Amino acid sequence: MFDSIKDTIENAGFGRKGIIKRYIKTFSENNLEEDEQLLGVAAPSDKPTQLLFVTSKKTCFYHMAASDQSNDLKVANEEITSCDVNRANGLAGITIETAKGPININKVPEQTADQIKEILTNPS
Repeated sequence: MFDSIKDTIENAGFGRKGIIKRYIKTFSENNLEEDEQLLGVAAPSDKPTQLLFVTSKKTCFYHMAASDQSNDLKVANEEITSCDVNRANGLAGITIETAKGPININKVPEQTADQIKEILTNPS
């Protein structure tokens, strides 16, 4: 099975792999409940300033370059109404419609975007 977490780290680019690893480690240590698993991660391949974490219970979107947290969003997976992937030149945009508003993240590798959509539309 494709591993979006590993792929996001590998596609982070020179000097950014360590940053992405730290973001994932920090998220896992501070945001996961005892019975919750991190299932997928997505970030733009050019600049990982937006991060999407999908767990077994919730989806979290963070805009790391923003001075405030108004664009950040945490939503229970049950509150997600749709997930669409728009492909262009090997990269994709993910649009997730939620009860709390949309989440948009662009320039994600296509395979990562497809896995995020699979996780969200076919929960186990």
